[in-house]
Amino acid sequence: MAKLDTNLDACRLSSEILLRLRKILRDILAALHGKGWEELGIPVEIREFLMQRQAREASINWNLSDAADVLDFAGFLNLYEVICANDLLLQRFLPLAPDPSVLRIRFLELDTILNRIAYARPISEGDLGFLVSFDDRLRKTSTAPPTAEEIAAAKAGPPKIVAAPPPAVEAEPAPAPRPVPPPPRQAPQEASAAPPAPDPAPAPAAAVEAPPPAPVAPEFGPRELEAALKRADDKAILAALYQEVTALADGLWNGSIQAQQAKTWEKVRESQWYHDRFGKLGLKPISDFFGLFETAKEKTSSGTSKSDLQEFLKEHNFVQVLLALKSLFKTQRA
Repeated sequence: MAKLDTNLDACRLSSEILLRLRKILRDILAALHGKGWEELGIPVEIREFLMQRQAREASINWNLSDAADVLDFAGFLNLYEVICANDLLLQRFLPLAPDPSVLRIRFLELDTILNRIAYARPISEGDLGFLVSFDDRLRKTSTAPPTAEEIAAAKAGPPKIVAAPPPAVEAEPAPAPRPVPPPPRQAPQEASAAPPAPDPAPAPAAAVEAPPPAPVAPEFGPRELEAALKRADDKAILAALYQEVTALADGLWNGSIQAQQAKTWEKVRESQWYHDRFGKLGLKPISDFFGLFETAKEKTSSGTSKSDLQEFLKEHNFVQVLLALKSLFKTQRA
């Protein structure tokens, strides 16, 4: 009975979260696109998928309400895909997570819990706690309609880079000097005797000596990783792996991994550190993730479609692997 009570509480909470998310999406998309928000605000691939789900239910249940729109057939992951395709929506929901990749993992967690409820699998106290925490953060998210400035910016799209007009100074050297008889040979000597003119040159030299801007390269390059493996620095190595997992996870689900490489993992798995720490630190989720990545990359190279790849990932508990990774990294950072 206790387990059933937990499932009922989780069902109520997840339903409230789902309804609130749908309402926020409807309101913002309607403000941006008016009555045509379904066609203009939802990417074609997602909309067609939701319409197929709607049509299937309509073919089974003739009493389906006419008031339902396509978002009524969207789960948490479908909603994330709509959010991610719209900059204004994404900015509204980013306070729920540090970056879009972590936000996606949050929605994957919600989708997993919703599936457990739908198929009457027991919900853990941890799952219920996650729902309570997410619901609390979502209530603090702004649900106010977008301002006129936000709507105008969203419709305008990303700002276009327009080349600046040539400065007026460039027009001055245009008129060539009138031909003048060559000056006497003493003129070059005078010119050479005029080195005081280049005096302002030190100014550019000072500018060159100024410190360069902070590099945008990854925090853990090959040398840093090599040094961390030599000194068996657990936190630095796990941070490097976390950086790589975060970069690959979204592309793995979307099927855009052909150009991606797991260079950090290739280095770590051959190291003595990995063999020594595998059991002690519980590194199996990392091995599972990169195993899925390598298999998925092979499938993508052989022409596997995105939907088939996602089915493969579902069958191999991709979400559970991500949750295990999250727990591992969180524990090791503490």
